[in-house]
Amino acid sequence: MKYFGLLILLISQSVYADFFIVVNQESKVPSLKIEDISDLYLGRKKVLGTVYIDQVLDRTGKERERFFAKVAQMRISQVNAYWARLKFSGSMRAPERISSTQVLINKLRQNPQAIGYMVESPPENSGVKVALKIDD
Repeated sequence: MKYFGLLILLISQSVYADFFIVVNQESKVPSLKIEDISDLYLGRKKVLGTVYIDQVLDRTGKERERFFAKVAQMRISQVNAYWARLKFSGSMRAPERISSTQVLINKLRQNPQAIGYMVESPPENSGVKVALKIDD
């Protein structure tokens, strides 16, 4: 029984390990690499191919912690300090934090130049598509 619980824990963690980078269904974002996503979320890049990204949508909580650990190899305290320095200098605005998947989907549907991430594939006919799947 002890091993069964451990197996369930490992399986459930792997289910939530992937990230889906999502954009508006009409977006012309080209194929992406994990480095592109890191650059977007750290404010180093605003253009993907020929597409200007005017809205970068972040998440909250454990999703955000896992995302930055995977994509930028940074702890959340490092990310927060990084953005605090940039905001203090007045040079950048941090990505907008979104607390729910539905709000994220709504914002992406309204803006073809927005990008976000989620831990599950978007529902069919949601108006958003997966631009990159990041396996953990």
